[in-house]
Amino acid sequence: MKKILGSVVIIYLVAMLSIGATKAYFSNQGTSSGNTFSTGTLDLKLSDNNETAQDSVTATWTGTNLAPSIVVSGTLKLRNSGTIAANHVEIGTANLVTEASSGPGTEETIKMDTVLEVTTLTFDGANLLNSLPDGNINGIKDLDDMEAYTFDSLALTDLDTDHPLVMTVRFHPTMAENQHQGDSVVTTFTLTLNQDSSQ
Repeated sequence: MKKILGSVVIIYLVAMLSIGATKAYFSNQGTSSGNTFSTGTLDLKLSDNNETAQDSVTATWTGTNLAPSIVVSGTLKLRNSGTIAANHVEIGTANLVTEASSGPGTEETIKMDTVLEVTTLTFDGANLLNSLPDGNINGIKDLDDMEAYTFDSLALTDLDTDHPLVMTVRFHPTMAENQHQGDSVVTTFTLTLNQDSSQ
């Protein structure tokens, strides 16, 4: 009899557990949709005396028919027209020197970019000539020295504000040689806007 009673209790307990396991519970769901992750932009725009807010400009500094002592000046304005702040800009240059195909310019011993003296070079009013080394050790700061050097960590942190790069170049009056007649130098500035100080 005890066995029968024990079996009945076990059956009852199993039945109750089965009934409990089939109970229904309410639930409700919500969603978070349209979660969008998009990037901002750094957008370096350049302006000079004849072009405004361009990705690239030409002939900011132009001197034709140069003779010793002639000075060429110009201003290039840099602006971050993007949506995120930058940290700094880097400025590098490259020179293409072309010697005359005939006449005295074919016999030069000193390349023309070494006698084009940079007499003024400022960014946002700060003098950059102090940091430019005289790499060719000729006693002046010239376009050849600029080609061998990159100006880095020039602060440009705000949006939609012009930052002027001002340069004056002089065809050196005593270092220029008769052999420079007919020669030319084309200088390309490469300006890189960087988001972080580590770049």
